[in-house]
Amino acid sequence: MQEQFDQARFLTCIAEPTRLQILLLLAKDQKKCVGEIADILGREQSLISHHLARLRKCNIVFATRTDQKVYYAITDSRISELVLIAQSLVNDRPLCKKEA
Repeated sequence: MQEQFDQARFLTCIAEPTRLQILLLLAKDQKKCVGEIADILGREQSLISHHLARLRKCNIVFATRTDQKVYYAITDSRISELVLIAQSLVNDRPLCKKEA
């Protein structure tokens, strides 16, 4: 039973729309700093930092410092695969479409 709670907690963490956008970006581009993510997504750096902190707390992303910048990357390639597969499924099938 605990395993299902852990899975639900993991999926809940990545299911937030901004976090999912961040993960999709990192899945495609490997690593980015907060400023780059904020610019690409058109969001405030403070918002991106908040979501990255949540993803770090769940051990979904990790940070590395080079010179004066902190870069974020996904901790496990299977997470990258998961978010890319989910994107592909949604694009290819009428799953979970919002009703008019």
